[in-house]
Amino acid sequence: MLADTSHLYCKARVVSEQPLQVVRSWLAAGMKDFRAHLPVSLAYGLGFMVLGWAVVLGLQVSGLSWMILPAAAGAMLLGPLVAVGLYRISRRAQGQGGGGVAAPGQITLVSIVMMTLALLWIRAATLLFAVFFGLRPFAGFLESLSTLLETKEGIALVLVGSLVGGLFAALGFAISVFSFPMLLNRDIDGFSAMGLSFNATTQNFRLMVTWAVVVTVLVGICVVTGLLAAIPIFPILGYATWHAYCDLFEGSENDA
Repeated sequence: MLADTSHLYCKARVVSEQPLQVVRSWLAAGMKDFRAHLPVSLAYGLGFMVLGWAVVLGLQVSGLSWMILPAAAGAMLLGPLVAVGLYRISRRAQGQGGGGVAAPGQITLVSIVMMTLALLWIRAATLLFAVFFGLRPFAGFLESLSTLLETKEGIALVLVGSLVGGLFAALGFAISVFSFPMLLNRDIDGFSAMGLSFNATTQNFRLMVTWAVVVTVLVGICVVTGLLAAIPIFPILGYATWHAYCDLFEGSENDA
C-alpha cells in the first residue's frame, strides 16, 4: 500500500493578521535564533560579506565594473539558496529534526532555475545599457553612476531598468522565498515547491509585499554600508525566512 504523501503538497494558510505585525513576529524569531547561535550566525554573515567583496573585486579586476549593480540585484534572487544552512539551524532549534535535507537534488534544480533567472536579468541589464547608451566603452563604475544620475538617458535607463528588474525580482521572490525552506523539510519535487511558494505569495499578497519591502530595505542597508551590515542582517533574515515558512506552511510558528 502506497504511503499517503498528500500532506507534503498542502498549501500555505491565508494569514488574516495585520501584515506588519506578522513580519515583526518573523523578525523577532530571527533575532532570537541569531542571539541563540551567535558565533555561527556571525560566521555566516562574515562569509556572506567576504563573498560579496570577492565578487565586486573580481568584476573590477576583469573590467566588468558595469555589472556590479545588476549583479547585486541578481544576488537577491540567490539569497534564499545561500541561507539554506541557516534554515537548518532554526529547524534544529525548533526540535523539528536534524541537519539533513529532505530533497537535496530538488534544491539543486531550483538553484539552477534561480541562477538562470539571475543571468537573464544581467543579460537584460546589458541590453538596456546598450539601448540607451549604444556600444560605447564602459567608463568605470563611479563615472557611469554619475552618468546614470545626471543625464536624460541615464535617468531613463534607471527607470526602465528598475521596472524590468522589479519584474525579475518579483518572480524570483515569489517562486523561491518558500521553496528552499520547503525542500529542506519536505521530500517533493522542485517545481511543486516553486508552485506552492508562488501560491503562498499571491494568496498572502499584502503580507508578502510587506515582507519584500522589509527585505529590500535591509539589503539596501547592507549595500550602503559596504556589506558590513550584512554580518548581522543576513543571518537574521535567513532565520526569519524559516519562521515565515513554518508560520504559513507548517503551523508551527509559536516560538517568536
